[in-house]
Amino acid sequence: MIERQQHFAYLPAHDGHQAATFGLSANCQASFTHGVHQAQAWLDDGNSGWLWTGLLLERQQFPAGAQRHAFELGFLSRIHQRLCSPLGGGHLARRTELRL
Repeated sequence: MIERQQHFAYLPAHDGHQAATFGLSANCQASFTHGVHQAQAWLDDGNSGWLWTGLLLERQQFPAGAQRHAFELGFLSRIHQRLCSPLGGGHLARRTELRL
């Protein structure tokens, strides 16, 4: 039986919300970190558009499966931290025109 080595991705405390750790395989660490950084870029951009478009477009960089899930986990975990923080969800998306 092959034992899969598990690593832990660390999401630092942010916006006054607690830190978290997630068990991921070693090849998913970079995907998780990229997701956190992309979400933070959206949060920091006062002229950002729809959150879901950023998530959907960026996740396409990763193959379906564990790496894509790790990206989504990192991305949504950072957004969760903001929404559940004392700062609340006060982010105002400015570019909300929808063009598919």
